[in-house]
Amino acid sequence: MRVLFVSPYFRPYLGGIERAIEELARELLTSPEIESVGVLTTKYAFPRIPMTHLPNYEVTSDGISIFRINSVPRTAPPFYSVPLVWFSPRQLNKHLKFFDPDIIHWVGDGWFWGHILTGLATKAKIVFTPSFHSLSLSRQWLRPINGILCRLVDKVVTLSAIESKLIQKAYWIREDKIATVGWGVRLPNNSKPRISKSMVRILCVGRLGNHKGQRWLIEVYRRAKSRFKYLTNLILVGRDEGEEAIIRQDIKRLGLVDDILITGEVTDIELDDWYQNSDLLALFSRYEAFGLVYFEAMARGIPVLTHRVGSNDELLSKGALVVDPYDMEAAIEQMVRLVNDSSTRELLGRIGREHVLNNYTWSRVAQKYIEIYKNTQ
Repeated sequence: MRVLFVSPYFRPYLGGIERAIEELARELLTSPEIESVGVLTTKYAFPRIPMTHLPNYEVTSDGISIFRINSVPRTAPPFYSVPLVWFSPRQLNKHLKFFDPDIIHWVGDGWFWGHILTGLATKAKIVFTPSFHSLSLSRQWLRPINGILCRLVDKVVTLSAIESKLIQKAYWIREDKIATVGWGVRLPNNSKPRISKSMVRILCVGRLGNHKGQRWLIEVYRRAKSRFKYLTNLILVGRDEGEEAIIRQDIKRLGLVDDILITGEVTDIELDDWYQNSDLLALFSRYEAFGLVYFEAMARGIPVLTHRVGSNDELLSKGALVVDPYDMEAAIEQMVRLVNDSSTRELLGRIGREHVLNNYTWSRVAQKYIEIYKNTQ
């Protein structure tokens, strides 16, 4: 089989969805049933940063073919998370003809032109893994568009059972058209938990924006700090998405300059180093469809502290402490518990790693997708 992923962003940008595509593609290429894997994408980095210098076609060192489409105009207007520009159907058709996919796999929603054009230009079977967001009044316009897209495809794949029910209801999809497959984690070479007797490091991984809740986490940390038995620091890893300046102001105003470090965007190797040298992961996003960073932490024996939003309660059944949404007092209590009790951190870390090994490795995920691809042909 020849599998072509379709997503508005890919290399050099690798957010959660893009990292998932890359890891899944790598694993698919190890299967004798997969002949080739490609990614059809744009010449933009998230959210609307033009990257016109990127080549139309390249092959990564892992053997993943990348096809990029030019836009008209070359610069997108400054609103919406996907560039609202026109993409060349001629160039898209040229890429499709060259790659000749058996399966087209749309990952994430929002790139409506990419979805519609690839759906119309090929006879390949289509699998759709959308990114579900609650449909507030301001987002109701997504309902008919995604509803139509879900009807055009052969299979809709959700990341959790909770998301499956939400998508089925929101986009009027038959239950028998939906499958549920979560993302996976690449297992690190060194997975020994870091248990320091003198310093406890709290890690938060996510773009510095309102959605990821770093400001709320900082307040939890500030109020919990006086009860810590050990020295601590909080590391915020992630590129700026509009809130870095105000987060830095908060840190200075609260007198936490010596406690909190903002790293900015880091490489995969640097991120792995931060995981290996941290004692717990704390992240209080507004919503997580899957929360890949939680599983990356647990794969390394690091316990997780978060709250009950999106699919967290379902997916983080082991290796994590999950409090009620935005319950400040509960979050403070559990942070104090995890900082002060190394045995609890070690136990949760061990349980979490076993949970990932049994359910969320990329080899397991890839095999599930291969079965879906085969059954849709």
